[in-house]
Amino acid sequence: MINTVENKQFGPKRTFRDKVFDYSCEKIGKERTKFFFKLYDLTGFDLFGKPIGAIGAIDITSRCNLRCKHCYFYAHDYEGSPELSDDEWIEKLESLKETDFPFYQCSWIGGEPLLRKELIERGMKYFRSNLVATNGTIELPHWPDVNFYISVDGRKEMHDAIRGKDCHDKIKKHANRPELKILVSMVINKMNYQDIEYFIKEWKDVGVRGCLFQIYTPVKGLKNDDLWPGWELRDEILGTLLRLKEEKYGDFIGVPSIVLKLMKSDKCKEVTRNCVFKQVSFCLDPQGQIKKPCMMGPQADCLRCGCVLPFHMWALEDRWLMMRELLMSLRRKMGRKVLR
Repeated sequence: MINTVENKQFGPKRTFRDKVFDYSCEKIGKERTKFFFKLYDLTGFDLFGKPIGAIGAIDITSRCNLRCKHCYFYAHDYEGSPELSDDEWIEKLESLKETDFPFYQCSWIGGEPLLRKELIERGMKYFRSNLVATNGTIELPHWPDVNFYISVDGRKEMHDAIRGKDCHDKIKKHANRPELKILVSMVINKMNYQDIEYFIKEWKDVGVRGCLFQIYTPVKGLKNDDLWPGWELRDEILGTLLRLKEEKYGDFIGVPSIVLKLMKSDKCKEVTRNCVFKQVSFCLDPQGQIKKPCMMGPQADCLRCGCVLPFHMWALEDRWLMMRELLMSLRRKMGRKVLR
């Protein structure tokens, strides 16, 4: 970590790309500029491969206002060491500027990341794209350029049984922010798998941009392996998601069909054994130390991984899927303009 020096310029390093971005925003607007820059970046990933550290996550706090039954975070003991202060985290990001670190995409996680809103506001200026994964019980800041993923575990009774009394009502209140980019994310397990379509219907007209789905990943050291659905039920769950996406809800289910197919038992182990996310991502724990193999840490059972990220990144090796993702993004933007 570098030391603070008098007259040192803090903040994201200004590049020629930044100047072109600013100029383009003035000429064609920020939304169009962001779309074309995303196209440029993904084309570069396709031609030259994803740079190490292009995507990743920062556990900015070990604190949380909930204690969810399936949370992998509690398999790690962070109580012995204090988490980095705001200034120490900024120094950490500053030190990365002295390397070839790409500063492309960062997920701000924890713990509950919105317990450190001021730090996120300072830190997200370093990255081209930012995502905040939150439990939704804290009011969302007005960050229109940030993607918010709010964790929801099904209908109110089920969600509150997993996360705590009255959590669901708070989320409903805080998620009704159509001016923000909000998706609700459900971790499907043996307790809540029958709530999938109810969950989609409930959130379809609330103002969120879509629903994401992951399958519970077993974590060593936690007494919740009974949440793992087993391979047969997992395949049935993925089949249900594919049917609902292709027959009824389309892109509101934000996981591409090819990703859901890759997660099935006949294909998933090849992906998890050769995890692309593990190879190119960066993950930092609350003390600013490197966390391996991913944000879930070494206790996660990688062969039974239900996180969509490794499968999505594997699928993006297919250039046709990359182009489809961009076209879907453009269609969503055009649709929102028509609604206005």
